[in-house]
Amino acid sequence: MSLRKKFVNSSLATKKCAKCGNTYPRDDQHFYVTKHRSNVNALEYFSYCIPCENERSKQYKKNNRSKEKEKNLKYKESERGYFKELWNSVKRSTKGNQFKSYEEFFGCWEEQQKKYGLNCPYFPWIQMTRIKGKKKTTPTNISKDRILSSMPYGPNNIMFVSWQANNMKGDVTPYLASRYLEFVNRNEYCRKVTEFELSTLDYKFEGRWTKDFNLIADLIEHSRESLELQNQFIEKFLRMIRTEPNQLPEDSEDTSHDN
Repeated sequence: MSLRKKFVNSSLATKKCAKCGNTYPRDDQHFYVTKHRSNVNALEYFSYCIPCENERSKQYKKNNRSKEKEKNLKYKESERGYFKELWNSVKRSTKGNQFKSYEEFFGCWEEQQKKYGLNCPYFPWIQMTRIKGKKKTTPTNISKDRILSSMPYGPNNIMFVSWQANNMKGDVTPYLASRYLEFVNRNEYCRKVTEFELSTLDYKFEGRWTKDFNLIADLIEHSRESLELQNQFIEKFLRMIRTEPNQLPEDSEDTSHDN
């Protein structure tokens, strides 16, 4: 055991606040502490005591509120800031999350960009954006979407699409979508209208301006035939209700289920 007394610099036992002038013990209960810029094992204390430093920070934010807001908005619109916010919402989602980290989540976006770029996978003519600070939703903004709405977010169940496409898709399941397409394909009129809409969207996306007159003519002809059939049915129905029951002709066979 050494009998030598340890030297203690009394001038470092306390510290005077450069703002209020009060003297406090030099510790982290009275001053904020950071690592020293040059000495590895040393600490560096703020010039202001904690109450004065808090007041200074509060006053700075008040005087520079617009600058802070602009700085914060700029970060949120950056790729990292935007996807960090999406990632935080995935972690909080009640739908479940199978991603191990933000890097894995962001990697899915990088892989999608190789195939689609900034184009929305559902609506390729939409260039997706990262606009923040608006009071209303921006339809072109990037949004996260579960491919299967019954499964949680994960590397195999996520796609980044425009908010407009995501909002229209809602909770439609592949089963419901396939059933809906079956009904559309069975209906000649609906099928042709859909084909026309798809061809029009293809023209818009690829920059082609030639109109498909044959398809339009088919739609007009189909509408005309449908109107003629409707008029024939109405005429037949009116004749039937104006005829006495004992005068109705007896058909040799029932043709009501033809076609």
